[in-house]
Amino acid sequence: MTQDSPTNYEDEILKLQARLAELSEEKERSTDKQRKNVQRINMLEAVLETVPVGVVMADETGQIIHGNSQVVEMLRHPVYNSADVNEYEQWVSYHADGTRVKNHEYPLSQVIVGNLERAELDVHYQRGDGTRFWMRIIGKMVVDAEGNKIGATVALLDIDKQVRLTETQNLLIKELDHRVKNAFSVVKSIVSQTLRRENVPAQMRETLDERLNAYAAAHARLVNMTWEKALLSDVAEETAGRIGADRVTTSGPLVLLPSREALAASMAFYELGTNAVKYGSLSVPGGKVDLSWEVTGEGPDRILAIDWKESGGPQPQAPTRKGFGSFVIDRALSAETKGRVRMDYNKSGFCWNLTMPLPVTSKT
Repeated sequence: MTQDSPTNYEDEILKLQARLAELSEEKERSTDKQRKNVQRINMLEAVLETVPVGVVMADETGQIIHGNSQVVEMLRHPVYNSADVNEYEQWVSYHADGTRVKNHEYPLSQVIVGNLERAELDVHYQRGDGTRFWMRIIGKMVVDAEGNKIGATVALLDIDKQVRLTETQNLLIKELDHRVKNAFSVVKSIVSQTLRRENVPAQMRETLDERLNAYAAAHARLVNMTWEKALLSDVAEETAGRIGADRVTTSGPLVLLPSREALAASMAFYELGTNAVKYGSLSVPGGKVDLSWEVTGEGPDRILAIDWKESGGPQPQAPTRKGFGSFVIDRALSAETKGRVRMDYNKSGFCWNLTMPLPVTSKT
């Protein structure tokens, strides 16, 4: 029977000591990692409790697992720990038309079940005390390091004052529109009666009446856009429809013009269209008008160029006397848009061009 030598025991002891040291280091690293994780969680909780919006979090099944104190304060009821997306109707919300928001319509459901990265919805929410307010819900998917979905979070924003202000603004605009239309009617009646008494030719009365109607139409278009902006394409297509849509082509990118520029462009198109019908390409069969626009440059340096090109009509002649129409499409338009107008009386047809800076508030 043989016995292990002391040297063998010493080797085993050394190995055990080395392993214990490794385990101790691993434990220390694990403890340090846990401590850092706890710190991160504490920091996240601090952020959630200080942000001025409600935050709700759900796991990958849609179960509500957390909501910050802002949720309780805003909604005036505890955070509902809905078990999954099929229980979201616990959160009572309504659409603008008064219909109830369904489970699948909530942004959290859209993100969890619909696999959308982001979803948004404005709702009329019923608080715990029975009152209602407008709230915006913004949902966002949460993924792990490998890109796997592990849950979702939603932000709840109180937009009640914003919505109420917009509603009040719309009511005031409608009232203003009603009063302006009445004023237009009164002005037209006074002008018509005055011109008749003065024996002004019928053609002149008709021209003035048409100009007033064109201005009223431009005003109505801006009212539909809450008196802020108007689509250039709408202005162009309205002109095309008035003078002959089958003979006028319009093309160009999406451009929103501020109210001042939109009114000026509308009146200019009216005068150009009237001249085309009376004297230009649309005064004869086969004549056409091409109305196009383009945007160049970036940001505050964007430039809008609008072109009106006639073809197939009689050879244009430069006017010997400039009337009101010429004033509208040239000097008045240049002043209103801070742009530059160029007119060419080519043999092939009359050409008109406006180049103007595009306000930074416009979108293309």
